[in-house]
Amino acid sequence: MKKELTLGTPAVPAHLTNKASKIRELLNRALPADSQIKTARDAWYLGAICALTVTFIFPPAVLALAYCVIKAKKGGRK
Repeated sequence: MKKELTLGTPAVPAHLTNKASKIRELLNRALPADSQIKTARDAWYLGAICALTVTFIFPPAVLALAYCVIKAKKGGRK
């Protein structure tokens, strides 16, 4: 039996492509208008708040908190 070579990457199902934007959309629906996530910096600050709440259960999450704050201070860019 001959093996077929496929070039490129396999197709990604549509429901798996925009998870980050869907999560942001759900959060924006739950948050008041003045607290919505509009920029990458806002998203990093929200991540810092979530890491802070997890710190009470899992203390090493302080590292994630520090990372999120540093990324937010830099403007959220890579």
